[in-house]
Amino acid sequence: MVSQEKKNEVKILKDLMLKYKVISIGDITSLPSKQFQNIRKNIKEKVVIKVTKKRLIKKAIDSLKEKNLKSLEKYLQDAMPVLLFTNEDPFKLYKLLKKSKSKAAAKPGQRAPNDLIIETGPTSFTPGPIIGELGQLGIIASVEGGKISIKKEKVLVKEGELINEKQSSILSKMGIEPMEIGLNLKVVYDNGTIYEKSVLDFDEDKLLNDIRLAHNSAIGLALKISYTTKETIKLLISKAAAQARALNSKLDLKIEHEIKKEENKKKVIEQNLKKANFEKDAEKAQEIIQKIKDEEKIKKHTGISEKAKPSTIKAEDLIRED
Repeated sequence: MVSQEKKNEVKILKDLMLKYKVISIGDITSLPSKQFQNIRKNIKEKVVIKVTKKRLIKKAIDSLKEKNLKSLEKYLQDAMPVLLFTNEDPFKLYKLLKKSKSKAAAKPGQRAPNDLIIETGPTSFTPGPIIGELGQLGIIASVEGGKISIKKEKVLVKEGELINEKQSSILSKMGIEPMEIGLNLKVVYDNGTIYEKSVLDFDEDKLLNDIRLAHNSAIGLALKISYTTKETIKLLISKAAAQARALNSKLDLKIEHEIKKEENKKKVIEQNLKKANFEKDAEKAQEIIQKIKDEEKIKKHTGISEKAKPSTIKAEDLIRED
């Protein structure tokens, strides 16, 4: 027989599941009561937290006809479950809960929240028994400069596996604190969509940088192929104007070069013409001078004066034609 108290508890759970669009399952294993109460107090205005037994949660899910929440049942395993009901965005909810967590060393019997890795590189340990402890766990190490150095990266505990005493001891000695003391959100149901922790837990700065990079790459590709959109039209016009100016500059240089070339040709021709005219005038002048000399000789031999016999030299011969 099911007690009336349990029936009432199931009804309360069903009413909450119908009232809120965002339903989350969290794990409060190893969470100190005081810290849990502080979390509840800090988020009570936005989130309703309900702690109850797994069996009653499953019964409420199975008997709920208006929503299909059966995919949440598997997340009740290996956890001390707590239900969270809200209408807040799932990512905001996860971020809110993550801020309340603090780092802690891993204890034997706890499950690894993610792959626990021993990185390569020097340590602060001096040679001693710890070399044997590392070797027992398959960690390759050597002594360098009086200190122990890890030679090869080692996944000590895989995500979800139980941490044993030796693993816990080495993690603690290495200063690795993989555990987060806080309410561990395992899954979120948002109006039919399931978000696991791996999706909710992301680096916001990296995401923003990735978005910026994708945007810049998309704009660069659009400009390269001249793809016109309201985001690229101004950039494409600016690009076209810059290319036009560059082309115009090259054309002007070519035209100027051709003009100078033609001017130089003209100058050479003019110089050649002047030279040819000068040579022609000089030759003509020589002929006139020679005629004058010849006439002078004739006068001397014949004794004819200038007055008696006019010169046969024509006046126009003394005039140089332009």
